[in-house]
Amino acid sequence: MPRVTSKPGAVMAACVSAPMRRQAGAASLIVVMVLFFLMSLVAAYTSRNLIFEQRTSVNQYRATQAYEAAEAGLEWALTMLNSGRIGADCLETGATTANTSFRQRYLAIDADTGVVTPRVGPTSGTPLWPSCVSDGAGGWACNCPSDATPSLSAPSGSGVFPAFRVRFTANDLSRPGLIRIESNGCTKLDDACLNHPASAQNFEGRANVAAIVALASALPTPPGAALTVLRDVPAGSILALYNTDADLGGITVQAGGTVDYAAWTLRSVPGTPGPASVAQGEVSLNALTGAPDRAFASVFSMWPATYRTQPAAVVVDCPTADCRPNLATAVAMNPDRVIWATTADPTGTITLASAGAVGSAPGASVAGPAVIVFDRPVNVTIAGVSIFGFVHSRSGNWQGTNPVEVQGAAFIEGDLANTARATVVMNSAVLKSLRLRSGSFVRAPGGWDDFRGRAP
Repeated sequence: MPRVTSKPGAVMAACVSAPMRRQAGAASLIVVMVLFFLMSLVAAYTSRNLIFEQRTSVNQYRATQAYEAAEAGLEWALTMLNSGRIGADCLETGATTANTSFRQRYLAIDADTGVVTPRVGPTSGTPLWPSCVSDGAGGWACNCPSDATPSLSAPSGSGVFPAFRVRFTANDLSRPGLIRIESNGCTKLDDACLNHPASAQNFEGRANVAAIVALASALPTPPGAALTVLRDVPAGSILALYNTDADLGGITVQAGGTVDYAAWTLRSVPGTPGPASVAQGEVSLNALTGAPDRAFASVFSMWPATYRTQPAAVVVDCPTADCRPNLATAVAMNPDRVIWATTADPTGTITLASAGAVGSAPGASVAGPAVIVFDRPVNVTIAGVSIFGFVHSRSGNWQGTNPVEVQGAAFIEGDLANTARATVVMNSAVLKSLRLRSGSFVRAPGGWDDFRGRAP
């Protein structure tokens, strides 16, 4: 049997190769662990950025919600200033002493200067802050307090229900007709977040916007006479004209045509004979007979289409039989707004066929005076009709065989019928109230600012 011998070098090589293979495996493990650690760091950093972006998005989302709520409050308040009488829920309701308009409830307009200041609760002295909260389904629940803090209930559920709270401030606004609206928006109904001034709340978006609004007067220029007619004024059209206020010039009638006033009762300022208060053949008026829109703009500083569609205008579609009750209701329901009377029939006539008043003297009752524009011929078929305000007749003659009384002033773009038998008393209190209180509130150019906040 042959002998097997081994070489010493081969044994040594075998002893050395085994540890070297084991060391090579350890190095690979270390490399893998280092790479895994680096990958973990990258993943953690990426997750951190993702979380940061998520939080930033949530913040931006809530801040945007709060800002949009504040903007909604500003626009809502401006709209409500041009609305009619409301209840505690801010919805339109009947004409009573308690159901004042939004404008009457929150603004005090000086009767002599027209300067506007915010009201407070008449007995509590509490600042009056109308408020609304979203129901999460596109609707809003609102509260318009008249002598207390806002009273609203937060909607149930886990959703986000933005809210806003509005206040009016005058600050240094001394010009007539100007007031500032401030609106706080928040992502939930929270007094601390909504009150004026507001405070930040954890995890809630908060924003404040403000705008100066101005009253575009319904009667920017006082009329020059108790009665103004572009054409002729025949003898039977008038019973009496009065303008006894020296501040109003004392003119009883001015016309572009002829005036047959021999049988009328004319009363002007003391010491002025009645015939001296008549201005007929006025060239400037006669020139407007073929341009009715220009005649209208000379009175209201607006074109008729703009005036009719202004925010505070109320269009009354008169029934054929009798429009007086509809007009009386519209004036009572919408203090300080403009009334535009018309008919569905473009050739129809507005008939006043029931006795009674349309409007009232300032402060005398719930109604108050109004600017009333008739864009159809008017026919008075019964005695005892009276109108408090400024009457502007756009179309055709003012007709009728029964007396009508206007306390304020009247402007007729056409003729007065020979049988109209009108009495017009130029009432300075009525005209001043219409000039300083009636009309539409609109944004003043450049009078706005906004602040967006986010609670930590």
